[in-house]
Order: sequence, then C-alpha cells, then structure tokens
Amino acid sequence: MARLIDIAHAAGVSEATVSRVLNGKVGVNEATRVSVLDVARRLGRDVGPEAVGSGPLVGVLVPDLDNQVFAAWAERIEAELFERGAATLVAMRARTVEREREILHRFLHCGVEAIIVVSGHHAQHRGPVEHYREVIAGGTPLVLVNGVRDDLDAAFLSTDDEHAMRLTLTHLQDLGHRRIGLAVGDEHTWPVREKLAVFDEVAATHPAGAWPTAFTDFSYAGGYEAARDLVSREVTAIVCGSDVMAAGALEAIRALGLRVPEDVSVVGYDDVFWAAVTNPPLTTVRQAVPSLARAAVRTALSGGQDSRRPPRTEVVVRPQLIVRGSTAAAPGTSAPGPAALDAADG
Repeated sequence: MARLIDIAHAAGVSEATVSRVLNGKVGVNEATRVSVLDVARRLGRDVGPEAVGSGPLVGVLVPDLDNQVFAAWAERIEAELFERGAATLVAMRARTVEREREILHRFLHCGVEAIIVVSGHHAQHRGPVEHYREVIAGGTPLVLVNGVRDDLDAAFLSTDDEHAMRLTLTHLQDLGHRRIGLAVGDEHTWPVREKLAVFDEVAATHPAGAWPTAFTDFSYAGGYEAARDLVSREVTAIVCGSDVMAAGALEAIRALGLRVPEDVSVVGYDDVFWAAVTNPPLTTVRQAVPSLARAAVRTALSGGQDSRRPPRTEVVVRPQLIVRGSTAAAPGTSAPGPAALDAADG
C-alpha cells in the first residue's frame, strides 16, 4: 500500500493534507481533495468510505424555524454545506444558555467538525460565553452569526445593522417623516443595540428631541402592541426589527382605523418571502442571507490544512433597502413617492 509520503510527493501536497483527505477531514479545498484521491488510487492505496463518503458533519443552531428568516438561514447553510460534500445537523430553540450549552455538547458528541450558530446567546450583551470557549478550546471551528463579542476568539459574521438603520431613516426622512418610532426586541442584544445607537443619534438632530422606542419581542404580537404604543405617541412612521413584527404593526394600525401608508408608514427587516405580498407590500431591509451563509460555511470548513481552528475574524455584510408600498410621504407633505426612491436605492 502506498505510503502517505509517496502520495504527498506525487500530488505535490503535504503529508498532513493527504492524511486529512484520506480521513475525510475538513480544511482541504475540493480540487486538492480530488487530486489527492486520484493519486492515491493510482498508487494502489485503498480509499475508504471516510474519504469519499458524506464528508464532514457540521452542527447548525438557529433560534427556530417558525420565523421564515431563520428557516432561510438553515436552508441556505445546508445547501452550501451539501455543495461542499458536508452533512448538516440542525438544532433549534436554545432559549436559555444552559440549553444552548447542551446542544453544543450534543453536536460535539455526534462528531461535528464545525459549528455555526445563528443569532444565539453570543448576541446578548455581556452574556455568558464559557460554553463557546469550551468548543473553541477543543479545536472545533466556531462561526457566530449576527452578534459580535470582543471577549471571544471566534469567527463572526454579521449584517451591518448600522448601515441598515441609516438607509431606513434616510428613506423615511426623504419622505417627510419627522417623528419616527422604533419597534424592536431585547435592548441587550447586539443587533438591537446597533440599530438603537443610530436611531438615537439621528433623532437627536431633530428639534423635537428623542423619538419613541418600544421594546418588545420579535413576534407578530410584539409588533402589534408596539405599533399601538407608538401610534399613541404620534409617530408617522414605524421601523420594525423584523418582518414578523411589521406584519403585526400593519394589523394594529388597521385596527386603530388608520391606513398604511397614508397615515402611518411601516418598515420591516429581513425581507422574508411573503414580505412582497402583504397588504400593502412591505418596505423592508433585505439581509444578504445567501452571501452570509456562503461565508459562514466557507469559514467553518477552512480551519486550515494543519489546524482545525480558524483565527478570529469579523465579516460585516451590508444589506439592501427594498422599497415597496408600505412607505409613502408623511401626512401633509409632498415628498417623492416610493417608486423614485426604489430606483435610487437600486
């Protein structure tokens, strides 16, 4: 049987790379893997199922699949992993740190070679991170999506929430809105803090002072109650932290006998598949889920040929503002309509 060093010399790679390929490990690009396998077979090496089977197993943790954006995350990550010959183990509903720790331990017990966590407890400001450190200390690549912690040595990928809020507020101000409300979830989470910082900064430039904020949860009911509160505080536009919240806000405004967008404009966040068919179609911020999912998988599987642990990295991707029918000129103004702004944003 051909030795590792023989295969390495013939393929022009290191022995460590040959070992990783023959054992089905991550950290080797597809072209190199195919080349090594071809050389190994040509030299008479028995290539076992570990090298040509289903490939590495990656654990993926999302909050739930009820919210379409998290279902989209799971779907896109699984598709990217499948294209790279990897299998996916999905878990959800880690509502407590203890539950999240248990899920990560189960991933490791199942033999995952990398873990991707979307909107997990890493997004909580100053929340516990020891369970993440345990994963990292064991040499398993850890990719954390939508939340950055300075006290954790991991790979972080996030949507640029600051840019998203500036896009949204500029759009609404161009439409003549001068009193805008913000409906978001837990104020201690990283995405909310990013949005809130820009919202308060822009509000401070207006003579009327601070704009109202409603802290609730990222649900239909949360959006409904937040909208009723914000309308009572005389806003002419509401920015929501999710499309699900925005759907609740649309219903609340109608229940109050008001019209969207004639009386109150509404903006969502995520651009889930049904956002274009609400009544009216929802203006929203589109997260670059496909691009972020691709980057998350690439990072998870690129631990390096001689190391399974990628260095600390931070990648931020800018979203798009998708202008539809739920935003229009503020009452009593004649600002440009959504169609003109949509073309400008494109």
